[in-house]
Amino acid sequence: MEIPSISDTLDKLRAENAAAAKASGGNALGDLSETYDNFLLLLTKQLQNQDPLSPMDTAQFTEQLVSFASVEQMIQQNAKLDQLISLQSSTNAYAAASFIGSDVAVASDKLMLSDGEVRFDYTLDTNASKAVLNIYNSNNQLVMVMDANKTVGTHRALWDGTDYFGNQLPDGEYRVAVAYEDQAGRSYTADITSYGTVDAAEILDGQVLLNIGSLRIPLADVTKIMRGAGQTA
Repeated sequence: MEIPSISDTLDKLRAENAAAAKASGGNALGDLSETYDNFLLLLTKQLQNQDPLSPMDTAQFTEQLVSFASVEQMIQQNAKLDQLISLQSSTNAYAAASFIGSDVAVASDKLMLSDGEVRFDYTLDTNASKAVLNIYNSNNQLVMVMDANKTVGTHRALWDGTDYFGNQLPDGEYRVAVAYEDQAGRSYTADITSYGTVDAAEILDGQVLLNIGSLRIPLADVTKIMRGAGQTA
């Protein structure tokens, strides 16, 4: 029976072990050990059956042994990477829990109306000849229109949750947009910073999300943290 060459066999085994390493570092190490034993058995058989007048190249053996060592190192690195990812997840969970109960400022146009009020800031980059503040409900329907401050800078707004007919709207998610024009008639949209209290925190796909009511805010969007009565963290 013809014995396959070491080179062909090693290529096949290297591919199999690379896939195993990606799936599971620990199992791959065990599989590699078994494969290495098979490799040595195959090598022994080839040495026993080689042509004495045309012996096999020892440099090829050395290269193949080095290849096995490289695969083993790759598997071990994958296992260590999994450990680092697990450690990072634990760190993120601890960080997320520390935000619960804190008031936060968020770079977002989303508002959470709670107990009939919500506050937010909007920033104009230039003086405006006209500025309008619009508030939309979760169905993207316009529910409130009011004049906005026309001077350059950041301005605080407090919405009492009433629509333009004076009706009290239910607590929940809303969105604010401030559009303005400069003296030359060029149009702009103001940057919005919303405020709220963190009710819960979660980790989704490695990302920390803070829950403000039903809003889920990425931690990266938080610009300020206030603990207690106006204490900034």
